[in-house]
Amino acid sequence: MASDKEVIALLQEFSSIHPLEFLQKIDVQSMGISNVLCFLMCADHEVSAGEISEYMNVSTARVAVLLKKMSDKGLIEKHTDPSDARRVLVAITDSGKALFQEQQREILLYSGAVVDHFGADKIQEFIGICRQIRDIIDKVEKQELENKKNK
Repeated sequence: MASDKEVIALLQEFSSIHPLEFLQKIDVQSMGISNVLCFLMCADHEVSAGEISEYMNVSTARVAVLLKKMSDKGLIEKHTDPSDARRVLVAITDSGKALFQEQQREILLYSGAVVDHFGADKIQEFIGICRQIRDIIDKVEKQELENKKNK
């Protein structure tokens, strides 16, 4: 088993490269405005704020804040559902579509450069290792919850 000192050294080295900063550049469905734009682009109709909330797995309050920002920027249009005044319906605007397409272009640019440099096999290996890390963390979290319940 790795010593605390070894683990801390690895964590410090990993943190020093600021992984979230560069991984977000290639994350197709990062949280926030980009995620909502992606959902709206895939939808073939207006969607409700509740559907966006479910898709993103965040509260409706969080979605309401995002939708206000997006509406203020002209990325979406929102209106009350005529058949149910409690529902807000959302549609992407041409400006929203243009921003989404620009984000997609950037993602392909960065991702393409990474694949060109390392090759698809190494990228698949990296993804596999990331999955294993996620599985280990999930397992440890589950064990911790069990331990807390049993105390």
